[in-house]
Amino acid sequence: MKGKSNFYKGLKLLGAQKEQQLNGKIKDLLNRRELIEAVSDNARLQIPRINRMQETSERMSIIMNYPTKKDIASVAKLVIQLEEKIDSLEELVSTLVEDGGGNVRGNSSVSKKRNAFSSRSKKKKSSGESNEMVGRKKRAADFINNSLLLSSQLPEIDSLGQGNSNV
Repeated sequence: MKGKSNFYKGLKLLGAQKEQQLNGKIKDLLNRRELIEAVSDNARLQIPRINRMQETSERMSIIMNYPTKKDIASVAKLVIQLEEKIDSLEELVSTLVEDGGGNVRGNSSVSKKRNAFSSRSKKKKSSGESNEMVGRKKRAADFINNSLLLSSQLPEIDSLGQGNSNV
């Protein structure tokens, strides 16, 4: 048994030494300028092939009707823009509600009016007040709908019909 353990220890030591030697040779090869230039030249030759493969992939995506990486990136940009517009609309609506409802912070006379309004809220509103409120709500809803429609428009497809309709 003791002979086998010495054999494995020696084998492990020899393997570690050979690994260090091999790593040193690899580092020396990678530090040679000729090798780096050859790899660089080869990479430059591959660029047109990669571009052709990307173009072919995009053409096939149109035929096969699946989204490409560019399609997904453009949709992601549109979603981010839409989220920003929704946030700005939410801020606008909240300021309109605060201003229109008399909900101004720090003004005690306004808060008294609000309390008086809430105590008589159970009573039926006059037709003029309800029509005004309905008009405000309708204008706000129309504004929001128009903004969402404008922001959700996708880029137009070129005249040759190229473009992915899957997204």
